[in-house]
Amino acid sequence: MSEDTDLRSPSAPGEVLSIEELPMADDRTEPYGILRDAGPVVRLKNGGFAVTSREAADHVLRNPEIFSSKQAFDTLGSPVRLLPIAFDPPDHTRYRRMLQPFFTPRTAALLEQSSRDQVGRLMDLIIDRGSCDVVADLARLFPPEVFLTLFGLPLDDRDRLLVWKDAIIAFADLSGSAEPPPQVMESAVQLFEYISAHLAECRQGRGSGLLAELFAGTGDDSLNDEEALGLCFLFILAGIDSVTSALSLMFAKLAVEPELRRQIVKDPSIISEVIEEMLRVDPANSVVPRVATRDVELHGHLIPAGSNVGVALGAANRDPAELDNPDTFDFRRKYNHLTFGGGPHRCVGVHLARMELKVVLEEWHRRIPDYELAPGARPQVNWPSGVIGISSVPVVFPPGGGTR
Repeated sequence: MSEDTDLRSPSAPGEVLSIEELPMADDRTEPYGILRDAGPVVRLKNGGFAVTSREAADHVLRNPEIFSSKQAFDTLGSPVRLLPIAFDPPDHTRYRRMLQPFFTPRTAALLEQSSRDQVGRLMDLIIDRGSCDVVADLARLFPPEVFLTLFGLPLDDRDRLLVWKDAIIAFADLSGSAEPPPQVMESAVQLFEYISAHLAECRQGRGSGLLAELFAGTGDDSLNDEEALGLCFLFILAGIDSVTSALSLMFAKLAVEPELRRQIVKDPSIISEVIEEMLRVDPANSVVPRVATRDVELHGHLIPAGSNVGVALGAANRDPAELDNPDTFDFRRKYNHLTFGGGPHRCVGVHLARMELKVVLEEWHRRIPDYELAPGARPQVNWPSGVIGISSVPVVFPPGGGTR
């Protein structure tokens, strides 16, 4: 019996599956099928569990008292606890109430023009070359600029912010069992000091951006310094990488789909729909972690207290009980996917992320409508990884943009 056949066999008592060994590199259709075929709840080789159906995923995401986000992020290799994701209600409820006014569609819209300007400046550097790496030259550089704008920090700090972020993420130890290397500790300290200095400026009324507005608007019920640092670190370590990874997956698909590109160029109004379907079919946040707070039975599996429970968003988004032909890309679908999570921990920055993705795809296809993968290129996702993305998507196009 082949290894693939073993992985695809129905979940049975004592049988285990390894998410880390799934063939994710080139396409996620087969691995998400493997997960779905194994059942709505799957025992994992590492001792944890994964939920793969929409029903089971909704149940886990909507019941933080049973499936804790706080406990799942307690061992994340971050210098501070990420806010609000590393907290459960009632603390999480308080944080969301404070943050929500700053993350509405209106506030995302206020950042749209500056975001377009930032994308435009990055594209000015590549458009005459006739080729570029969309990840290195655009998708990697744009999200940190949005973060810096949002928090009132200089755009000139982008490159060192990326160095700090990359070092921490590359060596983050999710098991909590290893000491980080010296270079990671150095990056963490430098990032901590950088954000702390900005925080002090905002406290003294000299800073600008989100923290300054948050402190001014919440009065006595304000974030303390540790909580404010946790919010910044969430956006740096999770928010920036998620948007970069999502863009890398989107451009890898668009570069080999000429008909879809032509539809976008002909009618840019479909870009939002295209983005939502891409997020459904190929989410960067493929599996989100939770920890069972007590013994619980789910779909015939006894999940002991303390067990890791991964919510396989990529598989749940393709649940055949929910959708016809769930593996088929169809941007005309109207489906409320789980890529931004669900329940109380649904992504607080969802409107900001959607704006960023939309601005990039609109500006790119307005200026470079005709492009394709560079000859010999084979973009592959980095796996296993907490956030899946592609490190390089080289493309070629007519110098100056336009069509061939």
